[in-house]
Amino acid sequence: MGRALLFLLLFLAACSLVSAPWVTGLSYVLNSLLQPQYIWSWIFYDIPIFPITAGLAIIGLFFSAIQDPSIFQIYRNKQNFMVVVIWVWMHISHWQTSYPDLPASVSPEIVLGTLNSIVIMYFVLLPLCHSEKALKYLCYTFALAGIFYTYWANSAYFNQEWFRFQNNRLVGPDRSPYNDGNVLATLIVMSLPFIFFLFFRLQKPVQKAAIILIVPLAWHALILFGSRASLLGTVATLLTIALIVRSKKINLAIAVAFILFTGYQGALLLERTTETIDKAKEQQEKPVNPRLISWEVGLKLIPKYPLFGAGVQKFEAASQTHFPGMTAHVAHNTFINFSANTGVLTGILFLGLIYLSWKRLWRLRKFGVRFSNVSYYALVSSSTSLLGYFICSMFLDLIIYEPFYIALIINLVAQTNLERDKFQELGEIKNADVSNHLRKTKYYTASMPTKNH
Repeated sequence: MGRALLFLLLFLAACSLVSAPWVTGLSYVLNSLLQPQYIWSWIFYDIPIFPITAGLAIIGLFFSAIQDPSIFQIYRNKQNFMVVVIWVWMHISHWQTSYPDLPASVSPEIVLGTLNSIVIMYFVLLPLCHSEKALKYLCYTFALAGIFYTYWANSAYFNQEWFRFQNNRLVGPDRSPYNDGNVLATLIVMSLPFIFFLFFRLQKPVQKAAIILIVPLAWHALILFGSRASLLGTVATLLTIALIVRSKKINLAIAVAFILFTGYQGALLLERTTETIDKAKEQQEKPVNPRLISWEVGLKLIPKYPLFGAGVQKFEAASQTHFPGMTAHVAHNTFINFSANTGVLTGILFLGLIYLSWKRLWRLRKFGVRFSNVSYYALVSSSTSLLGYFICSMFLDLIIYEPFYIALIINLVAQTNLERDKFQELGEIKNADVSNHLRKTKYYTASMPTKNH
């Protein structure tokens, strides 16, 4: 039954190529965010779902371009230039590495291969999902991914599926990109703004009540994963939400609920922190948190390889060469990973991508709250989502994290659509002013006394 449903959905996506090619892009995003082949492996076991959905999206772009060749104008934005430079620079760094033969925890070829797929699909999805309808369902798909994994995490807890826990922490689906609980928790953090702001778009009380229920369940999922980084990311998103909503009652309710919830349910995180400190006291020559040493080593490596870095995934090799014995860990920080492994330029461009999304959000605040507008909802949600991702990235290596690039797509498409709508609105106002002027002139001319000759 499950396989039949899968084939039916793929068939429907293929049938949409002519009438609604953006649906093929949506199918790729849904597969990318959910990674269903690792959850329902008995359904997907011999179906290459990634090549199928990616191929359909590429064909969809071809059909979409035939219908509207102007869709490629979105490529002219500087965000795309920054993505391309990061992509190219990482390949150059790999070719120029001083440690070509030393092993890495993850093969550089795997990292670059994954990055190639992500960047190619980034540039496929941008023009393919440019319409307002496509943008709306992209946002809903992001929210759906967060809701599903919120359900998945809470189901593991309430059904007492203890085999999914390691060291009292929930881990993601086995062998999936989300196997690390911190990585899966980051996805939930990124999805929360899409879920929360959906509250202001829904009309029925039952739908609003469902959103109110989902949010604390998502917080509970983060605690189950034992991810302190994700809770910090959640705090950052909540502060951003407070700046956007500007409702004292709503903001107070969210703040009180979050404080009470984490105070009541946060014993696991407190236990982890206490254990970390106790271990540090027992072995005082070791740091309280190995991340601190990794960051220190990474910052020292950056000036040694400022242009192209030590090489993709060569952080461990370089740290053992220059600072033997200090750390056996990876960078544990996305900015340091970019800068130490592939050069300062990629690190700066990574920060630039985050800054662009925040700049767009800051400019939008002066126009007031308009969640009924799809592009406004998409821009606010994706900018807040990217901020949550950035906070999590300060503690994790997330350079090939596709939800980040999908959020960038939503952010840019929303910004482009808002600029187009604003331009059209100004044009309509100008045309209306001209019409009023003509009517007034006509009335004035008609009312003037005529001379009798």
